[in-house]
Amino acid sequence: MIASCANPAVQRYVGMRLDEVARAMRKPVGEALLDLVEFDHANTTQVIFVKDERDVRALMRAPWVALGVDSGAQAIDGPFANFGTHPRAFGAAARLIGPYVRDLKLFSLEEAVRKMTSLPANRVGLTDRGVLRPGMFADLVVFDPATVTDRATYTQPLAYADGIEYVTVNGKLVVDAGRFTPERPGRVLRHRP
Repeated sequence: MIASCANPAVQRYVGMRLDEVARAMRKPVGEALLDLVEFDHANTTQVIFVKDERDVRALMRAPWVALGVDSGAQAIDGPFANFGTHPRAFGAAARLIGPYVRDLKLFSLEEAVRKMTSLPANRVGLTDRGVLRPGMFADLVVFDPATVTDRATYTQPLAYADGIEYVTVNGKLVVDAGRFTPERPGRVLRHRP
């Protein structure tokens, strides 16, 4: 599925799957793909559907599997607001808590929090993050596990999750009662062997 493009002439294909683009172009799929690459100077991004939900659920149950997202940080406004992405960029954590913990009961809420915090921090060598203890950076999220809901979809991926009330980054409140504050205390985190 076409997620974003740089060339405004290709914009009409955003949200369409490649077979739909080919039909719209009245070309075979392979030719349509090559035309997209050429028209958009290889700037088109896509969502590739390769996973089976049953496999994802089985993997997420494993205690050594952490939540990871390969999408860049984005916002619903600003210079990248029209840049498409995979819905996991906005909804991975809410999906872990909502459907996987609350609805399907694949594992406990505590295990979900560990999969999103200390486990990935430990894996990449961030020893000053991921757990609550003196001397650690204060990155905190306050949410209601009964209402956390992923709103991002394949056709509307730029959608913040519901049920996230407060967020602090480096001890500064960046989401207050569900609304963004002007604080921007984030910084680049680098792997430290």
